[in-house]
Amino acid sequence: MAEITYFEKAGSENTERTLEIAKARYLQGGIDTIVLASSYGETARKAAELFKDCDVSLLIVGEVLDGKQSPDEPVQEYLRGLGHRVIWGTTLGGMTTFSREPAAGLVADAYRRVSEGFKVVCEITLIAGSQGYLETGQKVIAIAGTHRGSDTAVVASAASFTQFKKFEVNEILCKPYQRANE
Repeated sequence: MAEITYFEKAGSENTERTLEIAKARYLQGGIDTIVLASSYGETARKAAELFKDCDVSLLIVGEVLDGKQSPDEPVQEYLRGLGHRVIWGTTLGGMTTFSREPAAGLVADAYRRVSEGFKVVCEITLIAGSQGYLETGQKVIAIAGTHRGSDTAVVASAASFTQFKKFEVNEILCKPYQRANE
């Protein structure tokens, strides 16, 4: 079982260390793929470089910013050229907005009690599972952060939103010790 690394504060200054911790855990075995949040592509590029010798295809989950898919097209092409996938999906907060059902937003708020990055690693794993990129129970490392960069990594058993009760965080590899101010 991995030891948890705690960062003094949340934020992008933890990106390199988060990726190194994730890679070390990946090399221990038992992980099928890496799921990574990346809005602007900086973290995805760093991860692609760090994991290039690991024979793993990254699954990058972007977001829609100002009506456009992010990371932008040149970053997407670069990542796809290396054999990685870039996808998008609806977050828990987005589900609440569209459905007017507060449950998903409450789950997101509960995950935020651990950290913003923890909320996002759960979301991106569920998004990838819901779109068929991950099978229920598949072991993944999910990496995300607080606004920019990465500061949280977990080992999770994937599931889709419709099979939410089968989703499980098995190991917390690293996270900020304190949540970022909201």
